[in-house]
Amino acid sequence: MAKIIVAAPPITGELTPLLQLARGLAGRGHRITVVTGSRFRSDVEDAGLTFVPVTGAADFDDRLLDQDPERMKLAPGPEMLNYDWMHYFVTPMPDQHAVLQRLLEQDPDQYLIANAVWLGALPTAVGAPGLRPRRWVGVTAVPLALSSDDTTFFGPVPVGPGDNQKAANRAANAQFAAMMQPTQDRLTEVLRSLGATEDVASFVDGIITVPDAVAALTVPGFEFERSDAPDSLHLVGILPARSASDWEPPAWWAELDGSRPVVVVTQGTLANGDLSQLVEPTLTGLADLDVTVVAALGRETDALSIPVPANARVAEFIPFDALLPKANLYITNGGLGGTQQALAAGVPVIVGGLTEDKPANAARVAYHGLGINLETATPTPEAVAAAAQLALKDADMRDNVKKLAPVYAAHDALGTIEHLTLD
Repeated sequence: MAKIIVAAPPITGELTPLLQLARGLAGRGHRITVVTGSRFRSDVEDAGLTFVPVTGAADFDDRLLDQDPERMKLAPGPEMLNYDWMHYFVTPMPDQHAVLQRLLEQDPDQYLIANAVWLGALPTAVGAPGLRPRRWVGVTAVPLALSSDDTTFFGPVPVGPGDNQKAANRAANAQFAAMMQPTQDRLTEVLRSLGATEDVASFVDGIITVPDAVAALTVPGFEFERSDAPDSLHLVGILPARSASDWEPPAWWAELDGSRPVVVVTQGTLANGDLSQLVEPTLTGLADLDVTVVAALGRETDALSIPVPANARVAEFIPFDALLPKANLYITNGGLGGTQQALAAGVPVIVGGLTEDKPANAARVAYHGLGINLETATPTPEAVAAAAQLALKDADMRDNVKKLAPVYAAHDALGTIEHLTLD
């Protein structure tokens, strides 16, 4: 048995895999303490785990992000990324650092598994005074932005015949770093205020290169190849979709019997405040197709502003481990968890999303021929219908997904992260 602190920002998409990991490690006999925002206390304690809240700037409510007037004035892209990274990852660092130090002072014989953007362990790793955990493993639940001669955050730069691919990638990575300089400046400022004496080359690189090891919740064949990645980086696969033991199938569940294609559409559990962005265009665009559309809303069903078409079924929640094996196509705004769960189930993906990491996920889907990137967060019904018909007919796309599914199955994320932590 090991004593392990599991930490993540209070952002649903960042915490969910870490909480799932914490449950799995507790099931293997380890003593787990979960550190995150106060609103997730019941989620942690209901799992039978010890909960320790963060305070101050580290304790925010991610449900209010889309109600932040300053944030909502920003265009998707570098402006919004800088705002998000500074406000929700860098600025909370002193309060994260403080709670980690308190826990290590109480018992220094503890390991740390932290979401890669939970930065509480970073200050002491770069010279600030304080205690360090026995070992620090970062877990990234978003696509890698790590600089590489082989790729960028959004894939290898398109080049012409005879052009230098590596030089093009280096230039694009340097340009991205320049666009994200406000985040870097804020990171340096906060680290210096905590007594750090060493520099972190860049935010996107440092969160990967500074921890003792980093587990990326992805696989080769979805993530872009980086031949120059550090040895401490490991692509470990994904955690299985959590089953809902008390879930009862709806009355229409038997209709998903394979007699016609099943198309699943969702905007996830957080970015679902406006279902007219993707769910409603999908319902409208596919209404006349010979498919069954299943909309998993992640919220109350009466949030829809349009009538439900005859070929559609709508639910607030459906566990993906039950739904995805019945699906032929998955339409999403681009959250990495759901996208990879679909691919692991052998289901091609259509992505329509422009905020957070969604464009980077869409770029991976398109680059590897695993689905279609709509390149917008608000597609028309006609655009969704055209993409769906293409994806359902594209044999090469289905073959690419079919080949990737066993790669996911061959990975054991929980066991690998346990090994990396205790090694």
